[in-house]
Amino acid sequence: MLLFFVGSWLLTGCKPEVISITVDEAKLVGIWYAMDNTQEYWRFDSEHKGETWDESEDVQEGEGTKFNWEVKDNQLRMDFYGEMGQHVYYDYTITVQNDSTFTWRDLYGQTRTFIKK
Repeated sequence: MLLFFVGSWLLTGCKPEVISITVDEAKLVGIWYAMDNTQEYWRFDSEHKGETWDESEDVQEGEGTKFNWEVKDNQLRMDFYGEMGQHVYYDYTITVQNDSTFTWRDLYGQTRTFIKK
């Protein structure tokens, strides 16, 4: 019986948190500044293209890493592409979104919040 309870606890204790917002893509479009100790910017364009750069590393807008993005419900997927044609995908769950801020959570549970520039 103890094995049954431990198994039940493991199955119910490991469920991911369910976030039930729907992201408004129009509110995501623009330039966003990371609210942490970086000088990191993210630009989301309406054509589902974007760029990220970090001014603390002396990288300015136009010199950053380009990506494509898409949103389904509250899931943000970004496709970064390198000079050699490689693709790297990053998936995030947007947990908070309004006109001036949004927060994402990565696959490891780490969150970051951004403010609109």
